[in-house]
Amino acid sequence: MSRSNEQVTAAGLRIDGVSESDPAGRISLEQLINGTTIRIPRWDRFPDRPGRFTILHIYWTQNSVRDEIYTETYTQVDDKPEFTFPLTPQRMSVDGVAFIQYVLEGYDGNEDPSPIKTLTIDHTLVPSLKSPGFPDANLWGYINCTPLCPESPPVWEKIRLQISAELIFKEFDEFVLEWQGFATLNGAPPALTPLYELRKILSENDAVNGFVFDIPFDPYVRPMFDNDSGVSRYTIVRNGVPIAKSYNGVVKIDRIIPGEDIPCGSAP
Repeated sequence: MSRSNEQVTAAGLRIDGVSESDPAGRISLEQLINGTTIRIPRWDRFPDRPGRFTILHIYWTQNSVRDEIYTETYTQVDDKPEFTFPLTPQRMSVDGVAFIQYVLEGYDGNEDPSPIKTLTIDHTLVPSLKSPGFPDANLWGYINCTPLCPESPPVWEKIRLQISAELIFKEFDEFVLEWQGFATLNGAPPALTPLYELRKILSENDAVNGFVFDIPFDPYVRPMFDNDSGVSRYTIVRNGVPIAKSYNGVVKIDRIIPGEDIPCGSAP
């Protein structure tokens, strides 16, 4: 098949939502989330009689890997002003620069390559969702050895997060929580744990009403015991694409018992 250094003889393709005046071909976050459409105009040598055909190849190149994402054969009965193909969120899921091109392979073996279109993919999200809440923290933002209320679990079992319902939530979205412990009260370094990820798929009830998410004591909370803290934030992922993220939530953790050598819930 035609390579990028061959003579360009076919018209350029267009992609919905990508400005023709933008050489970087920036794709909006909305289209990265929902997908968009590739548009290829009817070509001059479209088959005009029985026995003639054109094979259309569409290529996607990213990170030096060239994939043929569509192959279609057209005859005179398929004639129309424009040909469209979906560009899916999954195809655009990797950040960076990609290149898209089509090649027309005629019945006579001749090939007409289109110009190569550059696309810039960037899923960077600005926090917009409420931070996770800590329903078992006291007025000063601490979780300690004494449960806040009868339904509060002891800190040596788990820490509960309250995730408020958001308009963007949908059933089957993936909730991806990041959690990390720090040796300070405000979530600043030094870190006491790795950055953990915990996941769940939202039910319809989760999406409509919000939900409680548990952070088990081991291994996520145990390292924090003496005026330390835990930081949580989450991202909502739909169809494999991150679509929104929350602000950080910080909880203070103090498992020291006055006069005792070992913190409640045992030592780190």
